[in-house]
Amino acid sequence: MADSRYERNVFWVFLMNAAWMFMVLMPVIVPFFHSRGLDMAGVYTLQAAFGAALFFLEVPSGYAADLFGRKITLLLASLFHGLGFTIFIFAEGFWMLMIAEIVLAIAVSLFSGTDVAMIYDSLAASGSKKAPIKLLGRKVFYQQLGETAGGLVGGWLVLVSLELPVLAQAVVGWLPILAVLPMVEPPRKQMETSTHKENIAYIARSMFGHSTLLTLVILNTIAFGTATLIAVWAFQAYWQGLGIGLAWFGYLWALSNLIVAVTARYAHKLEKALGSSFVIALMAIFPVVGYLGMAWTDAVWGAAFCAAFQFSRGLNAVIMRDALNRRVNADMRATANSVVSLGVRAVFLIAGPLAGWGMDRFGTAPVFTAAAAFFGCAFLLLTLPFLKRRGEFAPIP
Repeated sequence: MADSRYERNVFWVFLMNAAWMFMVLMPVIVPFFHSRGLDMAGVYTLQAAFGAALFFLEVPSGYAADLFGRKITLLLASLFHGLGFTIFIFAEGFWMLMIAEIVLAIAVSLFSGTDVAMIYDSLAASGSKKAPIKLLGRKVFYQQLGETAGGLVGGWLVLVSLELPVLAQAVVGWLPILAVLPMVEPPRKQMETSTHKENIAYIARSMFGHSTLLTLVILNTIAFGTATLIAVWAFQAYWQGLGIGLAWFGYLWALSNLIVAVTARYAHKLEKALGSSFVIALMAIFPVVGYLGMAWTDAVWGAAFCAAFQFSRGLNAVIMRDALNRRVNADMRATANSVVSLGVRAVFLIAGPLAGWGMDRFGTAPVFTAAAAFFGCAFLLLTLPFLKRRGEFAPIP
């Protein structure tokens, strides 16, 4: 019989994800940065700084979650999340914005992977027979519903003033704390706290030393996670270039996140209906289609190509994350998820500022075309070898 104390953790993780992503500032974040004197190179440099902070914090924070517990890590993440958005109120230039981004990077590094580990560990502790991939899909669904709602509210607030979403975000940024407090730490096998060098060697060996399939899972997740991250930060500049007014940004942002939510919610059903290989191929091809469509379209309807990235995000967040979490041990699960997130941020650290510089100098179309070519090569070099090993795929639950 399932232990309801631990099974209830899953509900609180869902609620935390919705509250975490209820970001009323996000639909106008790029215009907000522009209002503080940043051009697109500055926007991507700021996000690269965020990524650099994550680069150094991601794995240590995941390791800390594996050593000291999921609940305390999520509570600290929520506190830094609220603090980071509160600093935005007082940020007037690049350096103050960077301080806020570094605080938010601490929050994201603590949150990233720990929530997924809490789901898998809680299911194991409760004795539940539920398929984790289905719950992972629901987690992303509620996460994106939170961002969808935030996009709508932010779009309405900006009609009053560009500053109003900033003030509102400083308030709602503290909401995730309320979802963490009722959680119960699930029991699990833990790594030794006194043998860090051996633990690191064990993690590296487990992730990259014994399974080519797991290595390809990690590399594909990183590659196409980066593809969508670069695109998402270009959406608002692209919309402005198409002549779409700020009043529509909230609706477009909400719709784009709703696509992620619905895709993630039904990703496991798509996998069951179409097969793992076909769905993974779609995840990798969608960003290439999206970049080419945005590069070659200068009419308002070109915004529809943004949906391709969101379909890919939804599939990646569920299918690939489940593939990872089913193949790593519970005692290193948070660290493993953090390693993948670190990989995305490491690539973005170089590719992000380069993309921003290219957009400022040459416009968006050449940058999008180059991105399509790059990720097309990633499909050939990473996804096709991965699909050739489909005989090793786990059965679809």
